[in-house]
Amino acid sequence: MARGRQQLLVDTLRRFVRRGAGVHLERVLEKTRSEDIAAALEQLPPRECHVIFSRLLESPARAAEVLSQYDITQIAELLDGLDGLALKPVFAELSSDDAADILSELPDALSDAILEELEDEESEGLEELMQFADDTAGGIMSTEIFALDKELTAREAIVALQDSMDAEMVFYMYCINEEGHLVGVLSLRQLLTVPPATQLKDVMISDVISVPVTLDQEEVAALVARYDLLAIPVTDEFNKLVGIITVDDVIDVLRDEATEDMMLMAGLGDDDMASRTTGRAIRTRIPWLAAGIVGLMGAAAMIRAFEHRIEAVAALAAFIPVVVGLSGNVGVQSSTLVVRGIAMGQLDVNKVGSAVWGEVKVVGGIAVLCGILVTGIAYFVGGNNIMLAGAVTTALFLSMLVAAVVGTAVPLVAERLGIDPALATGPILTTTIDLVGVFIYFVVAGFWLGL
Repeated sequence: MARGRQQLLVDTLRRFVRRGAGVHLERVLEKTRSEDIAAALEQLPPRECHVIFSRLLESPARAAEVLSQYDITQIAELLDGLDGLALKPVFAELSSDDAADILSELPDALSDAILEELEDEESEGLEELMQFADDTAGGIMSTEIFALDKELTAREAIVALQDSMDAEMVFYMYCINEEGHLVGVLSLRQLLTVPPATQLKDVMISDVISVPVTLDQEEVAALVARYDLLAIPVTDEFNKLVGIITVDDVIDVLRDEATEDMMLMAGLGDDDMASRTTGRAIRTRIPWLAAGIVGLMGAAAMIRAFEHRIEAVAALAAFIPVVVGLSGNVGVQSSTLVVRGIAMGQLDVNKVGSAVWGEVKVVGGIAVLCGILVTGIAYFVGGNNIMLAGAVTTALFLSMLVAAVVGTAVPLVAERLGIDPALATGPILTTTIDLVGVFIYFVVAGFWLGL
C-alpha cells in the first residue's frame, strides 16, 4: 500500500475507534488486507490497537493473518490483557513457525497459558520448535510439511495432496521411506505430468538439497538464493524430514540480517531500532561513541605531537581532513563489500591474502585518480608549493591503500576467529584508519618538506 493510502487507513481506523463506530470499523477491516492492517496497528497507540484486535478476534483466521505480519517486537504489547482461552483459536490457525516465534516473545505466564489451551499434539510441537535457537534452521522452519512415501504412485500422491489442508508448501513434493528419511523430491509439475501409475521413486530426484536443524539461518538463506529454491527441507541428525523453510521466511532472514549488519557497522545494537525508551537507546549507543572519542583524542594527540611541522608549513593543517576523510571512506567501502560477500557466501574467509590484494588493486587505481586531482588543488591552495602537493598526494595514496587493507582484512579475520564481521567493522575500524592516516600524513610530509 502506498504511503498516502496507508496513512489514510491509520487515520480512518483511529477516527472510528474514537467515535465507537463499530459497524464502520468492521467494514474497513473486512475490505483491508491483513498486511496493511498489521502495518496500521503498528502506528496506533496501544489502547486503539487493543480495540481493533478485539474485533479481529471474532475471526480467528483473520486475526492470525494479522498477527503473523505484525512487528514481532511489539507482539507482547498488542496481546497484553488477553488470556490463553481467547487466543487459543488464533494460535490454532497460525503456522507452527509463526506461532513458535510469537510465543517466544510473550511473557512466560501468557505463553504457558496458551500452550495449555492448545491440543497436546500442537503444544508439544510448538514447545519442540521453541527449543531451537532463533537464528538456526530449526528456529525458522515450519513443521506443516507435505511428505509422500516414495512407493506411492502419481495418482495416489495427487489424491493425498487433495486431502491435505495444512501443508506449508506444495510446489515441491518431498519423498520419504518407511523410516521417515528424506530420500527424494519432485516438483508439482512433474507429479501432474507423469503417467498416473508411475511410482514416485522412479521420477523423484534423489540428490535433495536439505539443511540440518542446527544450521545458521544465514547459511540457509545463502543456499536458497544459490539454488533459486522456493523452499528447502530441514532434517535431523538421522536425516528424518522434520520441517520446511519457505522463501518468505528466507526473505525475513535476509532483511533481519541486513538490518543487524547495518546497525552493528554503525556501532548500534541490533535491537536499537526496537528500543522504545530514551535511556535504553543512550545506553546502547554510548559505549561505541566513547570508543570513538578515545580514538579521536588519540588522533588529536598525534596532531599535537607534529605541531612543529604545522607551524613550519601552516598549509599542512588544511589537508588533514582530505587525507583522513578519503581514507575513511575507502575503509568503509572495502569493509562493506567484504561483510556483504561473507553474508552472501561469495567470499572464502580462508583466502584473506587474495581478497586483500584484489581490493588493493582497485583502490590503487582509485587513489591514482584522486591523487591527480588532489595534486592540482594542493599546488594552488598551498601557494604553488610543489613539495607540499607531493606530500599530500603521496600521503593520500598510502593512506587509501592502508585503509583498503584494513577494511578488507579485519572482517575476514574476524569471521575466521568467530567474531561477527559487521561488529568488527564499526566505529573502531574507522577510528583506526583515522589514526593511521594522520600518522602517515605527517611522516610523509616531514620527508617531502624536510621537516
